[in-house]
Amino acid sequence: MADQVAHGAHLNARDTTLAFASRAPQADITRLKAGMGWEIPWYTITDDFDADFDVGEWHGTNAFIRDADEIFRTYFVDKRGDEAMGSTWSYLDLTALGRQEEWEDSPEGYPQTAPYKWWNYHDNYSGQGS
Repeated sequence: MADQVAHGAHLNARDTTLAFASRAPQADITRLKAGMGWEIPWYTITDDFDADFDVGEWHGTNAFIRDADEIFRTYFVDKRGDEAMGSTWSYLDLTALGRQEEWEDSPEGYPQTAPYKWWNYHDNYSGQGS
């Protein structure tokens, strides 16, 4: 899935981060990321994190939201349900705050902008959310 993911700056601009976690040793992950030019944060699981969040032998996609010191899981899909993931829009749409655009019902205090007005070239966000 890592080879089809949109640039992380677009997600970061909406205060969202995509990260991968797997049981592979970090040295193998680092070598693969370098060879492929991937910049996605990628962690090595050393406990039961995957099992605790229903990810079996293959893969799964979880979404979490942090509220102060509490973290809540707000979404999960696995098996064939997450193969189509990869675009900025598909990831934002499964998060609790969505695209944070005016047409959405967001909690008070969360930024909302006109559709597509916030989106930029990945290297032109002027430090927002990166």
